[in-house]
Amino acid sequence: MSHAFRSVLFCLALLGTEIISQGGMTTDTPYTDRGKADFDTVLQLLNPYGAWSKIDGKWAFTPLDHLAPYTDGRWIYTEYGWYWKGRSPHSWVTEHYGYWKRGADKLWSWYPGPYWLPEIVEIRATTKYIGWRSAEVDSDGNFVEQPIDRYSKPDEWTFVTLSQFANPITPEIVAKPDVAKSQLEDSTDCRHTYLPYREIDRPGPHPADFSDLCRDGGMLAPKTLHDEAEAQPPPLPAPPATNSPAAKMTCTNAPALLGTEIDPAADTRKVKYWITMSLPTFWTPPPADAKPEEIYLYRPDFYQDEDGIARRITLWFNPQTRTTLKDLLGENPPAAKTNADTGASPAVPASPESAQTHDPFRSPLDESFHPGGANHATNSSTKSPAPSGTNAAPVNQE
Repeated sequence: MSHAFRSVLFCLALLGTEIISQGGMTTDTPYTDRGKADFDTVLQLLNPYGAWSKIDGKWAFTPLDHLAPYTDGRWIYTEYGWYWKGRSPHSWVTEHYGYWKRGADKLWSWYPGPYWLPEIVEIRATTKYIGWRSAEVDSDGNFVEQPIDRYSKPDEWTFVTLSQFANPITPEIVAKPDVAKSQLEDSTDCRHTYLPYREIDRPGPHPADFSDLCRDGGMLAPKTLHDEAEAQPPPLPAPPATNSPAAKMTCTNAPALLGTEIDPAADTRKVKYWITMSLPTFWTPPPADAKPEEIYLYRPDFYQDEDGIARRITLWFNPQTRTTLKDLLGENPPAAKTNADTGASPAVPASPESAQTHDPFRSPLDESFHPGGANHATNSSTKSPAPSGTNAAPVNQE
């Protein structure tokens, strides 16, 4: 390879680094591309809302509000299936990556993971209630816990009525422990079949069962003018059920939830679903020309895997323990051991600043990180913007 060609490649590489945003992600990423981010971005954004600690040898985040996960928000239906749209400022990450677990102190803590999912819960239902519980899954989406562990703790399940499931959910409307216990004992696995080009088995009930129960219309995407125009011509005669792909677009048990038995071969119900689009950074607003049926989320792929995430958290608390090339070459003495080496965990990130002047949006691993500029100083009571789950349409989903 010639020296001139090497120089050109080097210049292009430098150019590429200029488009990296302060959040560790390209700023010109198309909204259909999730892009990548460093897990330090999560640490910076979660800092005001809780504390990290090691529980049974794993890093876990415990929010200050102590709310049970998936109890403050709503369910909406997307092309990925049921998506939980939480209202907590940390919902964009804590309810879509990793899993939650309740400790011996009855407090819920979040264990981070590298993979994004629209929901990370197990869903069960009776003829009157639907319930869900956060569950650890592997990279293939299979439950890690055994059934005895998942079903022996009814107080960890969230149950609501069918009409409540279709509308915004708050902790106040969640069923009481005795009701949750009886409903869990009578419940069955709740799934439905989705058919884009092949049958896909998905968690949760069929969305068509709730189109009449949703009061504000936010569960399902609104119809567009194009949809209305297509609806004008009279429908063509339906082909035989055995040859109709749409006839197979039904659920496995959801119609029975409403007390109405529907022949799967005759179930041609269709609903509009939200189209998920990806925001290039946490602070990026949805575009002005967004379509009514689009929902914009910040859901990056992380550069780190599960082990890498654990290392980033450790370094977040102990930046002085980083091993530089000079350390490896023996030019510097090894860094002193800190609390993380002994298993202890500080309540807030290590920082040379005092607690009064500490900026939670600046990582000790990157002293140049200032997303809001030089005057962007916040404290633990400051609410950061949460565009995750922001809808383009002026539809009241809350």
